[in-house]
Amino acid sequence: MILKLEATRLVILLSLLGAWAFLVPGCIAPGARLTFPPPVDRSTARWTFDVDGNSRIDFTVSAGPGGRLDALSYDDDEDGSADRVYRLSEYSADEVPHLIVLLDSIPFHSALEKFTSRGWSWFDRPEKVIPPFPTMSGVIFTDIMRAPPLPGMINKYYDRSKGETSNLIWDRVWGHVPPWQQRLHYKCGYDENGMAFLRPREWFGVEMARVKSALDRSPDKTTVVYIASTSGLVSRYGAQGVDETLDLVETLSLQLMYERQGAIKITVMADHGHNLMASKRVEFDDTLSAAGFRVATRLRTERDVVMDIDGMVNYMGMHTRRPAPVADALLHRPEVQLAMYLEGERVIVRNSVGAAAIEGRGERYKYSVINTDVLGLVPIAEALAAGGKADPDGFIDGRDWFNATVDHEWPDAPYRLWRAFHGLVVHTPDLMLTLHDGYSTGIGWFEYFITMASTHGGLNQVNSSTFVMTMNGRVTGPLRSGEVLDAIAPGFTPRVREK
Repeated sequence: MILKLEATRLVILLSLLGAWAFLVPGCIAPGARLTFPPPVDRSTARWTFDVDGNSRIDFTVSAGPGGRLDALSYDDDEDGSADRVYRLSEYSADEVPHLIVLLDSIPFHSALEKFTSRGWSWFDRPEKVIPPFPTMSGVIFTDIMRAPPLPGMINKYYDRSKGETSNLIWDRVWGHVPPWQQRLHYKCGYDENGMAFLRPREWFGVEMARVKSALDRSPDKTTVVYIASTSGLVSRYGAQGVDETLDLVETLSLQLMYERQGAIKITVMADHGHNLMASKRVEFDDTLSAAGFRVATRLRTERDVVMDIDGMVNYMGMHTRRPAPVADALLHRPEVQLAMYLEGERVIVRNSVGAAAIEGRGERYKYSVINTDVLGLVPIAEALAAGGKADPDGFIDGRDWFNATVDHEWPDAPYRLWRAFHGLVVHTPDLMLTLHDGYSTGIGWFEYFITMASTHGGLNQVNSSTFVMTMNGRVTGPLRSGEVLDAIAPGFTPRVREK
């Protein structure tokens, strides 16, 4: 009854917000937008701009000897000759402000394609980043920002110690700020977050202008901002939303470089990938009931299963005293991709065909087949062992696993799955599921507000891999999310700015 009442209240709240969003469009996204114009002409060697809008070229970005866009030329009197020239390469990363932009939901391949097609050579080439599993924003940004672990994988989670479901959505409504967000220089308010998801195109422009304002006001050398509306853009519009996001990243970069005469370093990164595929929502209550289980709000008996459900994603956590039999029941469903749970000292990974296991020993991990090579890692493990990377018991260093699997269908899977069940969050589900791309699970009435053109949550490459792209020349090679800050801003420690 309590959960039904809570859900009813949330429906009413979102309904009111939704009505306001569509009935009062002039008030939906208050604030300025970025003002920098698109280029008049653009080539790999030279971009020209009419910044003051009088049909005369007054600003040019041109390539240096190495072929990268580097020289910023200002034609103040608009006579066709540069009056001032500044070079990006002449500013040391240790001497100028550094803006770190955290985007939500941008796949690596999309960022690389945009970088290449648009010729963003003021940035270094994007590098691949592999996040923790599950690929949920709060979990990942907590890792990036070195914040204390979240209580659950998602906002609505089961607290086994209390025997009840907690819902951070209501805590957020009443002012709670997650630890990772406490360390930001800018984020939109939680009341605005829902509106940004309903009307992401309007809100994204506002948020980008707020990013510039936050940088202008920041007293710190390193300024970190998070833009929530990109998640709405990608979820609602798929690949087009990704493209629109990255287009405005270009505008922000150019405006900041122009206004600061190049005395700025910018880093842009995201939390996880997206499958860029429309999904059908599925439910498992009937399947569990048919197998003799009962979907419940707390664990009282061996039959009870409590689900962590939130949003519309292709990951789900479940709390149960019998994870293996629950997995047996659910793996008969064609939508289910993987089921994972702890069995003694091993993480069991299953698909509809069979099972494999992962063991951890310090920073070393062992993958072994029970009856099926579920993750297709046996050839990789054998190659690493042949190269002397495995110890006598078959354990392989996590970094070797990462390097060997970063482009694999299941990137960095041994480390990520082990970590998911060992302290990534406080209240770890007993069973975790991923669904095949094209399916999602979550709160059903969300579909009244959004048709999902793309989603995320899973372990595979398309859901996982994202990017980091910087101007400071310090990132080489693929990284885990938790390694990015050390790479782009050595010595920087995010501090709590807001409780």
